[in-house]
Amino acid sequence: MSSAPGPATPSPPPPAWLAGIADAIDEMLWVWDAASGRVLHVNPAFERFWHVAPKGMGHGHEALLDRMHADDRERMRRARSQLDRQPYSEEYRVPVAPEDGKPGRVARLRERAFLIEVPGGANCVVHVARDVSWQFDTTAQLRAEISRRTDAERNLNDATERLQAMIASANDAVITIDETSKIIDWNKAAERMFGWKRAEALGETLTQLIIPPGYRAHHDAGIERYLRDGSGGQIFNRRVETLALRRDGDEFQAELSVWPVKTAEGHTFSSFIRDISRRKAAEKALADSEAKYRKVVENVNEGILVTAGGRILYANPRALELTGLDDETAKSKPFIEFIHPDDRERVLGNHLRRLKGEAVENHYQFRVIHRNGEARWLEISAVVFEWQNVPATLNFLIDVTERRQIEQDMRAALARERELSELKSRFVAVASHEFRTPLAAILSSIELLDDYGARLPDEERKEIVGLVKTAVARMNKMVDQVLLTSRLESGKFAFEPAPRNVAELLVQVAAEMDQAHPQSARIAMRCEGIEQSRLVDAKLVSHILVNLLGNALKYSPPDSAVTCTATAEGERLHLSVTDRGIGIPAADLPRLFESFHRGTNVGNIQGTGIGLHIVKECVELHRGSIEVESTAGAGATFHVRLHAPPAA
Repeated sequence: MSSAPGPATPSPPPPAWLAGIADAIDEMLWVWDAASGRVLHVNPAFERFWHVAPKGMGHGHEALLDRMHADDRERMRRARSQLDRQPYSEEYRVPVAPEDGKPGRVARLRERAFLIEVPGGANCVVHVARDVSWQFDTTAQLRAEISRRTDAERNLNDATERLQAMIASANDAVITIDETSKIIDWNKAAERMFGWKRAEALGETLTQLIIPPGYRAHHDAGIERYLRDGSGGQIFNRRVETLALRRDGDEFQAELSVWPVKTAEGHTFSSFIRDISRRKAAEKALADSEAKYRKVVENVNEGILVTAGGRILYANPRALELTGLDDETAKSKPFIEFIHPDDRERVLGNHLRRLKGEAVENHYQFRVIHRNGEARWLEISAVVFEWQNVPATLNFLIDVTERRQIEQDMRAALARERELSELKSRFVAVASHEFRTPLAAILSSIELLDDYGARLPDEERKEIVGLVKTAVARMNKMVDQVLLTSRLESGKFAFEPAPRNVAELLVQVAAEMDQAHPQSARIAMRCEGIEQSRLVDAKLVSHILVNLLGNALKYSPPDSAVTCTATAEGERLHLSVTDRGIGIPAADLPRLFESFHRGTNVGNIQGTGIGLHIVKECVELHRGSIEVESTAGAGATFHVRLHAPPAA
């Protein structure tokens, strides 16, 4: 901008009234002298925005350019250089630093500048600027809002189209009615389900078209109640099952959900309707099947249990009968508590391994504790399956208590049969040996008498006859022992205790031994501290002592002593027989009291192997016990303890 030739007159400051007006306006105003470039006046709005006083602004032509945005400076400089020819109206940007907690920003100013002549002929340049940043911010927001609404409208249209497509292609019937029950929407599935085309259904009354006569009044009352007070009863916003009506008059079971919608025109009611007649038929068939199989399960002779998580979830009547429990008790405790303690580890281990999919024994037997306290044997087979979405085991139980008892009895009978067979074999072997010797003696004696009887002296004939009698007596003794064994084993020998003096009983036994055995003098009888009579069976005691003393004499040297001692303590009578004979090998002790069993060290000593068996049977019949202490070659001692309380 060029100035007039000659010296320029400085511009005076504006009058007070003009300065007052400038200070009152919201626009930023500043004035500078065109000749000198000195800033003459700035108003408060200017100072609030620029934070600068007139003295600090420099030459008016260059004032504030350094604070403008770099991209706007050259344009504003050119505009100012042409102010002597034309005013300007420009916009430019000003970076604003953060202040008083407000973030920094870029302000946009719209500025008008023009040249005026003041009184006295001087020229001044007036700048009036306004911060128009808000206009750009509002415009951007408006554009963003328009864009957002446009997107929302587009999305709404898309959603509406998708919803309409979904409703049109839905497998469920979708029907919408207005407040008067007039149909205003009817999709393809509704056409298939009810037999009415869309064009036929629209505008018709819903109750007359698809609702059976018996339900129409209920439907109308529900709509009326909702429109009156907003109460929907039990039909709105939930799934309900009801009957529906097809075009051909067929009624079928349907599941529907109804939801009301309030619009500007009033209320509409939309519903999803599903034909559940097939599902209901399947459910009925399933229920009938379950009832049939439940009847079978509850009447089979096998116990059936379902177990999971260590507890019984189901038990049929037979399973409850096997344990004597009621259904509530069976389900209230861990099932392992009903198992016999000795079998719990096995049952629980198999159960856990089966749930893990490991290989386990599928058929095995265990015991349960019946409510009456007795143990019952059950046989189990089980499989893993899913029960109410939980891994479980299906268990089949059979009561094998009676079968096990029969098997046990059969095994015992078989063992007894084998024992009898073995006894028979041993008896035949013993009898053939033991009878052969006396029979041979009898035969040879008779032959002597037959051949030389008339010529033999009387003494020799008497001796031969004595040999025959001795052989016959020996055979009679063996027969008596066999018969006695038979009576004892068959239970025909009764226990008949009676008061007896123990010392007198020992004297009686000693007398019997004197008659039966030529070496009875070696026997020493002692009765220690037994003065009161005892309740004993004299026959049984006699059989016990006679057999023990006879064996002691038989299996000991003829010059050794045999002792028999009787003592008493409380209700027990203690009899002990000791010899110093050949003893009993340890290998023979387990079978010592079996019938016809003889020690492996007896050699040619005569005997049947019945005596100790008779002793054992008599001791047990007398409610007593017998023990033996022996070492081969060092003799033996038999301890007999009998129940013999003092006589009253």
